[in-house]
Amino acid sequence: MSERAVPSSAGPASDQSIGEPAVEVPVPRAALRWVRPLAIAVAVVSVMVLAALVTRYLRLHGSFDAPPQSPAVAGMILSGMLALMAFEVAILRPERGALRQIALTSVAWSLTLLAALFVTWGAIAAFDRQDHWHGVDMQAPAQVEAYLAQSVPAGVTPIIIPTGILVKSLEFLSGDNVQVTGYLWQKYGPNVPDDLARGVVLAEGVKDTYKQFEAYRYEEEGVETVGWYFETTLREPFEYAEYPFDEQDVWFRLWAKDFSRDTILVPDFESYVSLDPAALPGLEQEFVYTGWTPIYSGFSLAKQSYSTSFGIGKADAYANLPELYFNLILDRNFGGPFFEHIVFALAVTILLFGLLLLTTDNEDLKSRFQLSTAGVLGTASGLLFAVILKHNQLRSVVGAQGVSYIETIPIMLYGVIVFVVVNAILLASPYQGRLIHRRGNLLPILAYWPVVLGLMLAVTLVVFFRA
Repeated sequence: MSERAVPSSAGPASDQSIGEPAVEVPVPRAALRWVRPLAIAVAVVSVMVLAALVTRYLRLHGSFDAPPQSPAVAGMILSGMLALMAFEVAILRPERGALRQIALTSVAWSLTLLAALFVTWGAIAAFDRQDHWHGVDMQAPAQVEAYLAQSVPAGVTPIIIPTGILVKSLEFLSGDNVQVTGYLWQKYGPNVPDDLARGVVLAEGVKDTYKQFEAYRYEEEGVETVGWYFETTLREPFEYAEYPFDEQDVWFRLWAKDFSRDTILVPDFESYVSLDPAALPGLEQEFVYTGWTPIYSGFSLAKQSYSTSFGIGKADAYANLPELYFNLILDRNFGGPFFEHIVFALAVTILLFGLLLLTTDNEDLKSRFQLSTAGVLGTASGLLFAVILKHNQLRSVVGAQGVSYIETIPIMLYGVIVFVVVNAILLASPYQGRLIHRRGNLLPILAYWPVVLGLMLAVTLVVFFRA
């Protein structure tokens, strides 16, 4: 294929407008003749990799229901996306330099990246992540006996007290504080000393930690059951890096009220129909979660290291006994906060693309569009102010110390705004760079959506699929 130049009557190629009817861009034949064969090779290899990953995944997991959060899922998404993009290059032939073919390739790549982003979000929403559980899950008395046999120090005969909980309500007050109400109860058998202080301490409570109201007292066959109503605020470190696709573990660390005895609290198995975490034991059925969905709940035992004996004997002789936890794993309902910020970001991104599309160095088009460099600066400043306000609102809602996933959207918008402004300044300056001035700002326009969507997809894969 011989190189074809833009007709001289239209002016130099670098000054030609996107609105002019030129058919092709001068392309060095030797440099681009391998584009199509390379694209076909990449497509074939990507399909083979995708088939291998899918086969291995199905062999390990059986189906795509509730996929695990693993790099294998990211590999399938990336290989499928690369296969489609390579096939699009092989079919549309953008290396020939025709404006129509280049534009169609840009549109096809953008749609492929958008589809990959939606597939990624769908996989993230379906993740099965029971990875925030404290300690070792306890669902049967035999598990408790085996755990205590390994964890209780030699020579210590602890007092075992079956303990239960029913959570009635839960509300997040801030990023670290959650208000909870419910019932606690304990069973005291004949082996429990009469002078043992009755009651439960909510270790993470910032108020009313010891203040529970006795709700009932019941005795049967020598076993006394005492129940309390509690209302407290727990302060716990929650992780919001994956907001709004995050899951949180609201845990209740339960201590015996009497510190002077070697006491171990264990789950009251007899008081629950099932302690299968998926059955949500210990939760009110008509629970008001305010933006959350419970996915697991249940008891666990764990040992915590303390550097003090709490004043009871010597620190080196203090019996470090297992502690009882009740875990409530919540999955955030991502729809509301996610689409609120996505719709806003999409509107800003479309407006910025409109500014980029109308930015030109052609004087005739400038007068027709009535958009100067100063106009671009003014419009971009207004959009920047709106993004800053939205970002601040987001920070106040999340209340996280670090950067959450959803915050990458306004951060990315800052970069896009800067790019549009710098592009307008360079186009109006004496600088005659080929990347900016070729065919009236064509390259930035065609690269806009693939770059923006590609960045968003890359950030998503890094945040959620890192090993």
